[in-house]
Amino acid sequence: MVEPEKPMKKKDQISFDEEDAKRLQAEFNEEARLVREKDGANVALTEEWDDIQAKIDVDYELAQRLQAEEQEE
Repeated sequence: MVEPEKPMKKKDQISFDEEDAKRLQAEFNEEARLVREKDGANVALTEEWDDIQAKIDVDYELAQRLQAEEQEE
């Protein structure tokens, strides 16, 4: 036969709840930090891709202009 758990004393329960709240807050803070880092990385990556796309566009325009000049000759 299994004996039922003894209820915690109020003082012990408060201490337990405070520790649990601190642990949960720490987990929340860590998750929030990771989200901020990920968002920063996404912004940097987007800017890098925008720069690459701009270079591709310039190269494409140059190639079209050179082809047009060659056809005129």
